[in-house]
Amino acid sequence: MKKLLFRADGNAAIGAGHIMRCLSIGEAARELGLECVYVTADASFEKVIQDRGFSCVVMNTLYSDMDCEWPALEPVLTRVGPDAVFIDSYYVTPDYLKRLGAYGKTIYLDDVLAFAYPVDVLINYNIYADREDYESLYSGESTTMPELLLGAGYVPLRKEFQLSEVPPVRAHMERVLVSVGGADPERMALKFLNCFIQDRELAGRCEFHFILNSLEPDREEIKEIAARHSWIFLHENVRRMSELMLNCDAAISAAGSTLYELSACGVPTITYVLADNQIPGASAFEARGIMVNAGDCRKKPDFLAGVCRELKLLAADAKRRVKMSKKGRETADGTGAEQMIREIVL
Repeated sequence: MKKLLFRADGNAAIGAGHIMRCLSIGEAARELGLECVYVTADASFEKVIQDRGFSCVVMNTLYSDMDCEWPALEPVLTRVGPDAVFIDSYYVTPDYLKRLGAYGKTIYLDDVLAFAYPVDVLINYNIYADREDYESLYSGESTTMPELLLGAGYVPLRKEFQLSEVPPVRAHMERVLVSVGGADPERMALKFLNCFIQDRELAGRCEFHFILNSLEPDREEIKEIAARHSWIFLHENVRRMSELMLNCDAAISAAGSTLYELSACGVPTITYVLADNQIPGASAFEARGIMVNAGDCRKKPDFLAGVCRELKLLAADAKRRVKMSKKGRETADGTGAEQMIREIVL
């Protein structure tokens, strides 16, 4: 049986995205008969990984200094003997990746084009990924450009997002999903909640369904406020995210991998930026008419008012929501992780 090793981290500082997309790839690999092992710097997501049925090795190292983790990582690599190693971190260095290449085929998940990565395969599944950008990145470098897997055809979504059909867009917008990312570093869940309560045109006019992740910093305050409003619903430890998405008429979401899940479900979405690496994605989704980009929540003074305004416009325009839903469905079909494994491992 072939073995895959995933090196990724998640915590309150960097969120959950790296871990969650690696889990999606791992689940696809497991269905194809491969064994998967996850290696993390700390124990923040150890239980999440184990609950998905995977082995997790915690090194007790610093996630932001990967060059110093070799005394802990090398014995794991030797023991596991992986056929391929997936790396998903912004803290890799050229030396780290070169050294890792001695232990198996190296596969790096990228979206920032930081340097000419010395790996065997490079994956950028974003809709804005462009081969010419990578050709420019490697031009004049001594590092050979790796095999490139680019575009939304490789988006690593869980199998639950392989949907043959989705519910038709309803004329009236009754339920809105709110997703703020794994760690909510800008504390947007609480800000959105208070904003909706104070907006007389939104408060009580539709249901707001908030996803509360394990790292949410305002969890208790949000629960206290939500308990006083019957139209606010909180969802924790969601097992079937697709079902929750499919039950909603629109969504507000940070511009991470969740956008591809919402696209697969055909949910018209207002997206926003909470980290610099999300800027290209938010812009690309809007440019293609798939989603509305409300801008950068860190820098836009009237950001919350703008989101409320866009939400009301979306509610009043069912035809627009139908078009957005259709374009989203054309963007992601949920088979990217399986396609990825078949092309580079099997």
